[in-house]
Amino acid sequence: MDIEWYEDFLALVDTGKFTAAASMRGSSQSALSRRIQLLENHLGATLIDRAKTPIRLTAAGEALLPNVVELVRLARDCEQSVKVIDRPLTFASLHTLACNFFPQWISTLNSLESPMFTRIDTGYRSTDDYYMALMSGRCDFILFYRDARTESYSQQGDFEVLSLGHDELYWVATPELAARCAQPKTPIPLLTYSRSAQLHEMSRLQISRHPEPNRLRHVFEATVSEALKPMVASGQGVACMPHSMVAPLIKRGELVRLYPDMESDHLEIILVRWRDNRNPSARALWERLTG
Repeated sequence: MDIEWYEDFLALVDTGKFTAAASMRGSSQSALSRRIQLLENHLGATLIDRAKTPIRLTAAGEALLPNVVELVRLARDCEQSVKVIDRPLTFASLHTLACNFFPQWISTLNSLESPMFTRIDTGYRSTDDYYMALMSGRCDFILFYRDARTESYSQQGDFEVLSLGHDELYWVATPELAARCAQPKTPIPLLTYSRSAQLHEMSRLQISRHPEPNRLRHVFEATVSEALKPMVASGQGVACMPHSMVAPLIKRGELVRLYPDMESDHLEIILVRWRDNRNPSARALWERLTG
């Protein structure tokens, strides 16, 4: 058995499609499908319900998922521990923030003369997982959106929270699909975040504000914005997405903002630190940010 089988499994869970998972893994669809079958044969259980699109996990797949997340994480940590001498500053981050906020933000703190050694980790599946990683020392900071769940941790007093900026959540679609949505009684294909995604709860308010919710038809869901973005851009449906994710596509005219009169949701971007973190570099950065 190869650890890559489990990484394939996670990619398939994240994207909901064999084609998208294969692209994420740099593999052909047939090769990835074959490795998933090998994993199922090894475990003696069917993990994927292939009769549905996007794919769904079977009961066995749902039971396996948390253990796979931890197994892949431990494997990556083992590889990292022997490849580096210096300890990097590790940020556990949502995919969306890792791709669209972190590079620009960290560049304001870095310099060519004295660059920081940093590492980004987007593999956690729940808010609890993020905070457990913080307290176990597997990461130094959490880069997150503020929500009710993060607030419950912040109120415990074991964590320090710093506001870094804001994002905005609103509806988008291709111009062609937007024109179709303007036609009365036409079903509107909806692309959403999976329940395990932090943005799932945050986008529910936008969905509840939809002027005609009875027209919405769920056609796709994913745990990360990076999987939703190409689906929206190819005209597969409408979605609530962060401004930082879709702004370039809107500027190029590939996407348009729907329902401009509808109130958008403002998302606060936060950096979280555990007070008992023992990494001197992490402490120095925090003091620099808050000083």
